[in-house]
Amino acid sequence: MPTPPDMARSPAARDKTEPPSKIVVMGPAGAGKTTVGIELAHLVGVPFADADTFHSAASIQKMTRGQALTDADRAPWLEALAEHLRQADVGVVLACSALKHSYRRTLEVGIPFSTHLAYLAVPEEVLRQRLAARSDHFAGPTLLESQLATLEVPTAAETYDGTLPPRALAEEILRRTQLAKR
Repeated sequence: MPTPPDMARSPAARDKTEPPSKIVVMGPAGAGKTTVGIELAHLVGVPFADADTFHSAASIQKMTRGQALTDADRAPWLEALAEHLRQADVGVVLACSALKHSYRRTLEVGIPFSTHLAYLAVPEEVLRQRLAARSDHFAGPTLLESQLATLEVPTAAETYDGTLPPRALAEEILRRTQLAKR
């Protein structure tokens, strides 16, 4: 998985009245969270974090075998992600599945929280095609069915067309996020 260079602007370079940009790009496996998240972090000028790097070795092994994680498996992962978001004083873009409302509440993202949520809505067939085409990730096509069954779709205001080109999608998320800050 590509890791971008540190893209954080120093706090002195930011407008003192502007709160840090914290955005969670979410969706099931194959939605494009990492690709769009890296692009968005570059546009916003904050670090990018991929929630996949926060999984325990046991969880990664489980997913590699095609087994879905349980809420108990996800609990320490979600707590680590929530702490990472809280500590991101210069802002952050986090790519995270965040499939359930309760997971998003743990992360304190979306309405009414100040961390913005960007749900990448992608048709199931496109997700299947994307997952079949990738070979360098532990979350393969066998996990998609359980992820779609778990998914609790966020509000329409937080939903984006995940089939757009990554740059255009990142620009749309940035535009709508800036409008929400006003």
